[in-house]
Amino acid sequence: MNDAPGRAAPADPHFVGRSYTSTVVNGAQIPGGGPLQVSFPAANRISLTAGCNRHIGELQVDGPLLRLGALASTMMACPGPRAQADDWITSFTSEPLTWYSVGQALVLVGPDAQVLLTEKYS
Repeated sequence: MNDAPGRAAPADPHFVGRSYTSTVVNGAQIPGGGPLQVSFPAANRISLTAGCNRHIGELQVDGPLLRLGALASTMMACPGPRAQADDWITSFTSEPLTWYSVGQALVLVGPDAQVLLTEKYS
């Protein structure tokens, strides 16, 4: 599923300082239903949660690829299927993510899933 969509990413990504929430997941589904929430609080920083713990770390934008460094995580125990949401994030981010924009939406493509995210406004 890591086929490049054929779109060049801008040199200065528009998503820095923004937050997104998943609306569609194709491929491996998020245990417990998610949603995946992704924030880019500053240049080269990312924060993710899929319904259990929050994962934060460094990010390198390399054209159409997002390369994540080691992610630190909160350590809450989550009930039921949400307990596996952290494993889903680990799998989803195990390789560089391909990213591209569709209008105001952001698409992230990992090894087993493609996620459509829409911007979350405060």
